[in-house]
Amino acid sequence: MDKLAVDRLIKEQFNQLSPTLQRAARYAIDNPRAIALNSMRTVASEAGLQASAMHRLARQLGFEGYEQLRSVYRGWLAQGTGSFSERATALQQHGGDGSERLLAELVEADTGSLRGMTAPDTMKALTTARDLLSQARHIYTVGLRSLFPAAFYFNYACGMFMRNTTLLSGVGGIFADELRRSRQEDALMIFSYEPYARDSVAAVRFARERGLKVIAVTDSVVSPIASHADALIVVANTTPSLFPSVVPALSVAQMLVALLVADGGTASLEEIKRSEAQLRDFDVYLE
Repeated sequence: MDKLAVDRLIKEQFNQLSPTLQRAARYAIDNPRAIALNSMRTVASEAGLQASAMHRLARQLGFEGYEQLRSVYRGWLAQGTGSFSERATALQQHGGDGSERLLAELVEADTGSLRGMTAPDTMKALTTARDLLSQARHIYTVGLRSLFPAAFYFNYACGMFMRNTTLLSGVGGIFADELRRSRQEDALMIFSYEPYARDSVAAVRFARERGLKVIAVTDSVVSPIASHADALIVVANTTPSLFPSVVPALSVAQMLVALLVADGGTASLEEIKRSEAQLRDFDVYLE
């Protein structure tokens, strides 16, 4: 059961509840974060009730007790609705249930997000992205803050078989400088999740003004970069962890690299051979 289902149950049963439980139910509806973050005694005190009232409300809604009801709100808070400090608090409390359970939920969340990427709309967006990237004169890649690993991987891997990629890293405060050289025949590959970095949104707007094709990997069709995208790849990223999961974005980066290699023909193969030879010359890896 999720928070929306709990809210529905409360609304359906509200008129049949005793005045005390109505007060407890109203507090739960109006203060979901408090339920997620605080003990039964604290919540009851803030609601002006006896602790037993919160336990009885939980039982009325079909839970074994308050902690089972609270776990629903904790899951809701951890999956992206709160600030970083609120998510961290929920994560610590969630961890109190046992590390194995927390680890299992982390794996389950990422597995579900990855499984959702097989949806027809996502598959179509990925192939559209491949086509735009393969036709671009130059590819600029952006992924700021927690999404930098996805952008770095995409740029790094493409560098093995392409010579027209630039990672906009922002090192030295020159994030926007490289985009000055962009032209209409170029493409912007961008990874951006909520909370959306200002520079990422600015880069997308600048790219569109210049006429670049935009390939956007984001978490919502209403994200501030979605409306500017020529290829929009929306992936779920909910997780009990501190930040929204970067696993789906990394997976998209890997998929696009694979599609570009598969579509690259002899030229890509020859470039990869040259890259391997250069790595051997520099003795980069242990033999």
